[in-house]
Amino acid sequence: MSTGLARIATKAKTDSKCRFTSLAHILTREFLMETWRQMNRHGASGVDGETCAQFERDLETRVAHLWERLKAGQYQAPPVRRVDIPKPGDMSDTRPLGIPTVEDRLLQRAVARILSAIYEQDFVGCSYGYRPGRNPHQALRALRSHLIGGKVLYVYEADIRGYFTRINHTWLGKMVAHRIADPVILRLIDKWLRAGVMQDGVVVRTEEGVAQGNPISPVLANVYLHYVLDLWFERRFKRHCRGEA
Repeated sequence: MSTGLARIATKAKTDSKCRFTSLAHILTREFLMETWRQMNRHGASGVDGETCAQFERDLETRVAHLWERLKAGQYQAPPVRRVDIPKPGDMSDTRPLGIPTVEDRLLQRAVARILSAIYEQDFVGCSYGYRPGRNPHQALRALRSHLIGGKVLYVYEADIRGYFTRINHTWLGKMVAHRIADPVILRLIDKWLRAGVMQDGVVVRTEEGVAQGNPISPVLANVYLHYVLDLWFERRFKRHCRGEA
């Protein structure tokens, strides 16, 4: 973690009510270059057809140009290219996957790093999905340990169908605003939410959901889930339970 992100994480951890008003200054050319080195650079092309290899041929110039547009408030989020892929274990059903352009993927990943530095301090310990250093196997081990060693009468399993495609933009904006007050970051998030998708050459604007495949989407989805489910369970539901929950 870079020094700037470490300071943000420390502030977020020590002050759970802090709203960060100045974050965009972290998005320097050096930070974007550092983010590029951390990215998976083997993904498919977005709507412009450009590959990571093509972007990398003139990397410093492209990053500088991106940074200049970002600094001037001129960055426009392009629509993501949508493809439908089979769901794991069910070839008869599909899920939509959004593929951003390489440049957009880089900027999204950079902003996602900033958001993660803040919200990783807020997320509850039993949350495992789409979090750095955590995976489903760890979640299963934690569940198994609790079932074997804990006092358990009931286990409730639930799945949110099409979760990524149904997130309410208005509520998500209110949730993000609990911690983020930097107008530049908020505008970027809004642009990505409303950029729309392109399928078969047609651009469709989106009124809800986050594109599954966008680097920014997992942390936004976790923010939504944190307020809608995790905090609701911890602070509201558990008070009405008899015994442990």
